[in-house]
Parts: sequence; C-alpha cells; structure tokens
Amino acid sequence: METLQVKRVGENFSVYIPKIVELPANVYYERDSSIQICTNNYLEVLEYGWQEIKDPDSKKRLYFKLKSNSEMLIGAERRLPLNNLYNCRDLGGYRSDEGRLTRWGLVFRSDALHQIDTEGQNYLEKLGIKRIIDFRSPEEIAKDPNQEIKESQSLNFNPHADVAQQASTQTVSRKDEDKIAQLEQMVKTESGRKQLQKNRNVMIKQMEQLVLGENAIHAYRLFFETLLQDHTTPLIFHCQGGKDRTGWAAALYLAALGVDKEQIYQDYLLTDKMNAPRNAKRMAIYKKYTENADVLAFLASLQQTKKEYLDGAYQAIEEHYGTILNYLTEELGISHTQIKQLKEKYLY
Repeated sequence: METLQVKRVGENFSVYIPKIVELPANVYYERDSSIQICTNNYLEVLEYGWQEIKDPDSKKRLYFKLKSNSEMLIGAERRLPLNNLYNCRDLGGYRSDEGRLTRWGLVFRSDALHQIDTEGQNYLEKLGIKRIIDFRSPEEIAKDPNQEIKESQSLNFNPHADVAQQASTQTVSRKDEDKIAQLEQMVKTESGRKQLQKNRNVMIKQMEQLVLGENAIHAYRLFFETLLQDHTTPLIFHCQGGKDRTGWAAALYLAALGVDKEQIYQDYLLTDKMNAPRNAKRMAIYKKYTENADVLAFLASLQQTKKEYLDGAYQAIEEHYGTILNYLTEELGISHTQIKQLKEKYLY
C-alpha cells in the first residue's frame, strides 16, 4: 500500500499519480477512509504527475483511492479546510516500520476549536467526531471555550505546560503589553540582553518537561487510554496553537505505531508552515508595541516550531529511558499487547 499525495489548489484538489500506476487509471473519491472502494464516483486520469480534480463537495471530507494491478494507493489532503483554524490536520498516511500506513480519517491534531465558524462546526460534525481531547489549562479553556461539536465528548488532559500556554496566546492583552514593556527594560542592560537571548531556548526546556513532568505524564497516559478505548474515533486532540503539547502527543502517537523519527519530525515541523499566517499577524501586533530586535526575536521564538525543540524531548527520552518505546511502556504504562492493539486499530 502507498500514500496517494493530495493537496488543495484553490477550490480544487491536485492528486499526484506516480509511475507505479498503470494508465489509464481511475481515481475514486468517497467519504469512507477504509481501503475498500465503496462508490462509483471516480475520475479517469491519463497522465503521470500532478492532476487537478474539481472538488465535488467542499462541505465534506473526501478520501482518494486508486487501485492499479495489485497496488493500492490511498490519500487525502493533510490540512482540513476549516476557516480560522490554521493547524487542523489528519495524521494518516505515515509509514510504519512494518510497512503499513497510518489510517486516514481517525485521528486529527489541531489548534483550539474556539475559532471555527458555523461552516467549520458542520464540517467536523459530518466527520462524526466522537472525542475532543483538549490539552489546554482550565484557564485557557475558560477564556476561549471550544465551539460545540454535536455528538462529541470533550476531555481535558492538562499537562501543565506553562511556557507553551504563554507561547500560544492568540491575542495581545494589556498584560502582554506590560510584559513587552518589562522585556524592553530588561534588554537595556548587557546582562539582561544576554539573559533574554538565552531565554530563546525556553521552549526546549518546556519540551523536556512534557516528557518528564508528572502532570504531563499523567495527561499523556489518559490520551493513550482514550486511543485504546472502543468507539472513540474519529477524534481530535489539540491545545491552543496545536504546536507543543499537541506536537508531543502526535509524536508519541506516531512512535507507538512504529513511525520512524524522520517522519515524526516532518509532521512536527509542518506546524511552522501551517501557523505561519497566524504568527505573522501576531508579530505585526507585537511590532506596534516594540521595535527592539532582541525582544521581537524572543517573542518569535515562543511561536516558532523548531527542530531543536523536539530534539529537547528526544534527548530527555534518551537520557532517562533509552528509547521512546521504553518511555511508552515504562512511563506511560502501555503494554506491548496494547501497542499491538493500537497498531491494529490505527494502521491499514
């Protein structure tokens, strides 16, 4: 089985036809994400490479399937086309060490759902979302409660990630203005400027705490307990920006399924691309309150998704547990039998 690459181009889809496919070929599209072809809806393709396909129904998520000889290809657009959500995406299509693919349409990672409009709510409801796992703090939830998604149950697993909470704030409040003023005061001295430059690495420490912190370990245990339960998918897990708390949850989920580190890093770093428009807006607001390059660099570092941040989590794993599999089994309490269950549930 192979991943069929799909991306959105304006209001249409573009599907990549690889040369392993025998032409002409039929690309089927349907709402079902299984490997079975359950519909007669298809488009014939006559060429290799990227082929544009008109979106037949923009209000529903579609999965594309192509069978050529003995080869099955399946894919979907990675990011869900939801207004006001920058980083809501499907974790399907990653290859495991057994050669299997993670299933599309079951597990989605996202930024907070308080921003979606009515059209977005309807889109998620048509997906049949059953569980929404919120990694935010109670204070964040009280400030920006999620929009209701009918027929879903919301769960709050708070890893107590204070820096991540600060980093993912969506707006600039009076308190933030005061913080910027304090940062400007700080960089007036050489020692203060050096300290702020050093603090740009604070997200590395935060990622380490998401591995080692007692509250974080408890939150991610509950996350896996939910993944193992029956009738909990499709599910969405998220924090505020879908970056750190959610990024580490996604890394753990993919690792448990046998996805290699390279693909886990690819998924983690994709957040930087997804959140770029949001981050640009926030930096534009910050620049109204300060022109100091060191202050702006520090504020930017809190929003960014860098390889070094995930390196911090993996280094903590290696120092304390040796491997991420050891961490999953020894610290999160996931048995080898349960890992097999996860693979049967979430891999094709």
